[in-house]
Parts: sequence; C-alpha cells; structure tokens
Amino acid sequence: MKPAIGFRDNIIEDSLQRIATELNNPDPISAAMAESQAVQLFVQLLRLNGVGLEPAKGGLSPLNLKRINAIIESRPANPPSLEELVREIGVSRRHFFRAFKQSTGKTPHSYVAEHRLKRAVDLLRATDLSATDIALECGFSSSSHFTVAFKQAFRTGPSEFRRRWRS
Repeated sequence: MKPAIGFRDNIIEDSLQRIATELNNPDPISAAMAESQAVQLFVQLLRLNGVGLEPAKGGLSPLNLKRINAIIESRPANPPSLEELVREIGVSRRHFFRAFKQSTGKTPHSYVAEHRLKRAVDLLRATDLSATDIALECGFSSSSHFTVAFKQAFRTGPSEFRRRWRS
C-alpha cells in the first residue's frame, strides 16, 4: 500500500521526490539541496494552512506612529517622556509599550535614544557647533553623557567622528 497524507499538492510532492533523489544519490552538495527542498516543503505547508497570510495585528496605527514621530522630532532638546507619548495616543502604558515595540521593533526609550543620536550625527556633519552644544541640542544631560552614548553607538567619539567626516 502506498503511503498517503490525506491531500495532494504538486509542490510538496516534487519537494519530497527531490529529497528522496538526493538521499539515494548523495554528492557533496546533497545536504544543501535536501535542506532547501525541506524549506520549500514547509513553506508550502504553511501557505496551505493560511499561516502568515494575514497582516500582523496589534501595533500602533500608521497615524499614531506618525504622531509619535512628530512629537519626538519636534522636541530634540527635550525628548518626550513615555507618559507623554502614552497620553498622546490615549492607551494604557502597557498597551502602548507593546504596540510600539511591535510597530518599530524597539522600545520607546531605545527609539528616542536612536533618534537623538541620528540628530547628533546630522549636526556634527552639517554645523560647527561644539560637542557640548550638540549634546544639549539633542537632549543629553551633559557632554560626557553624550560622548559615552555616541561611543557606544558608533565606536568613536563625536569629535573624532566629525574629524573623519570632514577629511
């Protein structure tokens, strides 16, 4: 009696046939070929079961994410607190945190910190402001706090970054 899986699908059958061929006639790349066919087989099974076809739910709406970005960008020297962002959207703190992370892949704190550092890079490239002035302009409490955060993100200090950029 021939084995049956309860349904017919040409893509799955072809993948299984190719895996069998690789196992029966191995060569140096048979393992890679069999593995790629197994991936194709599993993707087809997921498609047949409707997995991954629906858009992800639960993140911030595009409008709310745009509002949050506008607030962050409008206040570089005084970044908004989590509570301010939560109030702006009108949801619980827990819901906001989860939805924000789902929408951006980052926590609100790391998202704001990244935005501040990007702004600092722009100012280092485009202005002659001192590192201290840039630190204050970007909402860092001190130039040393700015330098530590900058070095952590870019593996070089702000002044060295500017020197390299301009040379």
